[in-house]
Amino acid sequence: MLIEFVGNVITQPFGRLARLLPQQEVKVAHHGIDQTMQVLLGASAADVLIVHLTPDHFLSTGRDDAAAVALMQAHCDAIERFAAANRAVIVVNTLAAPVHRLVGSDHIARLRLTARLNEMLLACAERTGRVSIADVAGVLARQGHDKAISAANAAMMRMPYTSHALPALLDEYARVIRERFVVRKKVLLLDADNTLWGGVVGEDGVEGIQVDDQYPGILFRNFQAELMALRASGLLLALVTKNNEADVREAFDKRDMPLRWDSFAAIRANWDPKSANIASIAEQLNVGVDSMLFIDDNPVEIAEVAARFPQLASRQFDIREAADAAAWLAALPDVGTWSPSTEDLAKSEQYRQEAVRQELAAAATSIEDYIASLGIVVEAGINRADHVKRIAQLTNKTNQFNLTTRRYSEGDILAAMDEGQVFDFRVRDRFGDMGIIAVAVVRGGEIEAFLMSCRALGRKIEDDIIKYVVSKAPDPRLTACFIRTEKNPMVADFYDRMGFSLVGNDNAVRRYLHDNDDDYELTNEVIEVS
Repeated sequence: MLIEFVGNVITQPFGRLARLLPQQEVKVAHHGIDQTMQVLLGASAADVLIVHLTPDHFLSTGRDDAAAVALMQAHCDAIERFAAANRAVIVVNTLAAPVHRLVGSDHIARLRLTARLNEMLLACAERTGRVSIADVAGVLARQGHDKAISAANAAMMRMPYTSHALPALLDEYARVIRERFVVRKKVLLLDADNTLWGGVVGEDGVEGIQVDDQYPGILFRNFQAELMALRASGLLLALVTKNNEADVREAFDKRDMPLRWDSFAAIRANWDPKSANIASIAEQLNVGVDSMLFIDDNPVEIAEVAARFPQLASRQFDIREAADAAAWLAALPDVGTWSPSTEDLAKSEQYRQEAVRQELAAAATSIEDYIASLGIVVEAGINRADHVKRIAQLTNKTNQFNLTTRRYSEGDILAAMDEGQVFDFRVRDRFGDMGIIAVAVVRGGEIEAFLMSCRALGRKIEDDIIKYVVSKAPDPRLTACFIRTEKNPMVADFYDRMGFSLVGNDNAVRRYLHDNDDDYELTNEVIEVS
C-alpha cells in the first residue's frame, strides 16, 4: 500500500500511522508543504492520498467569508477531478471550530463559517464515493484545544499539533484507512450475564437482572442499543452464554430490551466450553473464526477461548468502561466500516432465510430435488459501475471460494471495467434475495479473479456462473489460474471439474486454459440484467 500526504503543515509526523495498519508493506510518501492544489491537479499512483489542511488555510487573516467559501469550492472541485482521474482513496479532514473569543458576534460568525466550510467538504465526500472524512475536528475537541494545539510549534515548525494530540490523530487516520482496506469483522460473539445485562439470570431471575431505564440497568440498555445499531449496519450478532437456554429465552421474552431473541444469527446457551460453541457457530454461519470478535466479562472464558483460537480477537467487558457504549464499541478492532453495502444491511435477514433453506435441504430426498425446489434465479450484470462498492468488498473479504484471492479497491474495479469485463451475480430464490454473492473479472483474455460467498454453495450456482462467464467472454479461449492460500483448498480442483485444461503447475499456482465453445447446460436460470 502506498500512502501519500500533502497539506499546509509538515506531514512527516503522520507517517507513523503505517505502524497501525495490518498490511505487510506500507510505504508513506510526503509531498512538499503547501502543494495541495498542485497534487490534486496531477496524477498519482497512490492507494491513499491524505490531504491535511488546518482552518487557517481557508480562514487566514484578511480573507473575507466569500473568499473562504470560494477557496473551499475550488478545493472540492479539485478533489472531485482527482477522484475521477486516479484510483486513490482521498482522505480529507474536518476543520476545527475557533475557540478564542474576543467579540462575541464575530466569534459566532466564525463558527457559522467553519460549519459551512465543513458542510461543503462533507457534501463533496457524499458526491464522490472514494472520498473519506477524517474527523480531525472531533479528535481535537476530545483532546482539548489547549493540550492539542501549540501556536509556537505552528509558527516555528509548521506543525501545530502537540505530542499529546498526535497519537489520537494517527489513530483517526488509521481508522479511516482501515475502513476502506481492512476486511471488517463479520460476527460479534456476545456473552449474556454481566454483558448484555447486569446480574446472572439463572441466579437473580428474569426480573432481577439489570436492564432498564435506571442506573446501572440503563448502561446495559444503552450498550444493547448500540449493538442493534451495529447489527443494522451489517454486523452479525451471536450469543454464547453458559446458561440454561430456557432462562435466557425467558429473559428476552419478558424483559423489554433493545435486543430480542431473533436479533442473533446464532445462539448457544448451554454449559459446553465457549470455544466449542464458537467453533459450532463458525460452522453454522460458514465464517472463519478470525472474522469474529468475542466479548465476555469473564477473563477465564476469554483465556479458554484464546487458548484454542489465538487468531480470534477478544475484549473483556466492563460496564464502567463501556458506560459510553458508542466509544467502547468504536474502539473495537475492525468493526467499523465506511459505508455498508445493500447486502450488508440485509445480512441478518439473509441468514434467517438461509436457516430455512438448510431445514429444507435436510428434508430433501436428493440434491437435485432440493435445488429444483428452491426456484433459484441468478441475475448477471456486466460492468455495472453502480455496484462497484459491493464488488470491491467481496474481493477483499472472500477467502474460501476464491480462485486467486486478488484484492481490488473500488478504483481497481473501475479500471477493470474500462479494460475488460467485471461480472457480478445476484441470487434470489423462493425464500428471499441473497444479494450480490459472486464476482468474476475477465481482462486480457484471462479470468483473473473468480470468487463467491460460501453461503451460496451447494446449489450448482458456482458451476452456472463460470459457464456464463465463459459464454460471454469475447474469446472463449481463456486462461485462468488457481493460486493456493491457507483458506481456499476447497476450490483447488474447480477448473478441473469445469472442463478447463491444466497447462502448468508451479508450486501453489495451477494454470489452466479453456479452449472450447461448447454450449453449456445450466442447472439454474441465469438472466442478464443491466
